[in-house]
Amino acid sequence: MSEEKKEEIVPVSTEFEVVDQVDDQSIVELMTGQTIQDYVYSFKQGGRVVEGLTLAGINEAANRRGGIQVEDVEYEERENSWIATVKAVDTITGSSRWGACEQAKMNGSRPDPYAFPKAIHKAQRNAIKQLLPVPVIREVLNFYLNRKAGGGNIKQPQKLQSGDNISNAQKATFAIANQLTEQLEKAGVSKADLWNYMKCKCSVESKNDISERQWTELSAEFKAAETTPTLFEDLCKRVKQLTTAKDESEVPPSEEIQETETLYDTDNDEKESKTDEAESKAAPF
Repeated sequence: MSEEKKEEIVPVSTEFEVVDQVDDQSIVELMTGQTIQDYVYSFKQGGRVVEGLTLAGINEAANRRGGIQVEDVEYEERENSWIATVKAVDTITGSSRWGACEQAKMNGSRPDPYAFPKAIHKAQRNAIKQLLPVPVIREVLNFYLNRKAGGGNIKQPQKLQSGDNISNAQKATFAIANQLTEQLEKAGVSKADLWNYMKCKCSVESKNDISERQWTELSAEFKAAETTPTLFEDLCKRVKQLTTAKDESEVPPSEEIQETETLYDTDNDEKESKTDEAESKAAPF
């Protein structure tokens, strides 16, 4: 029982790490002119089979779907990482999505010469994947999983998933930040400190003012911190520096040290007005 519970706690992180390793190899193969082998991933975890498309598989699905193009590629070099942000647009429907990735410059104890292209390609992957209709993903996945058996015809359904872009990006950010909470507190970073960092980074006072792109960038930053110790330390350093600067530059009014909402409670629309008020005073988590 204890093993099963442990598996349930970290399925997203485990899957992310496996896919990231496969995509790292695909990007190196692409950059060095090799033939990319892995279009899908499949592994067992907690008694279930986890399957999905790799970076190469997502690009293949996008090519078959057609009409998806990448725009607004931006990047930033940090001391120990590259962070890239990409906008993908579906020219057929007019929909667009943001994708981001923060990639460490070190691969273990050695410098990674492919860190920059990895950041760019993964950011593109993260943006494009959100525009792919589920049936297209499923058909491409089934085709490559069954390829050795000699089967699989890829269809081209045209219907896209519906969904609130900002809400999904926000929930993803909150989910990752929630997983980091205990680790951050041990490092001396409180929830209020992290929220202050998010507000200053996005130049807002309420979570409702954060754009889809900004949520996506925050999500990539927190995911990188969650999976790479060096980038976790960098995040803590940035948050602490900003907190210190804020404390030195102003005296917070007494209202700011008030009610603290439950972290990442974005599902209950009835709480929105109260949440906005609480956000102006303290962390919305």
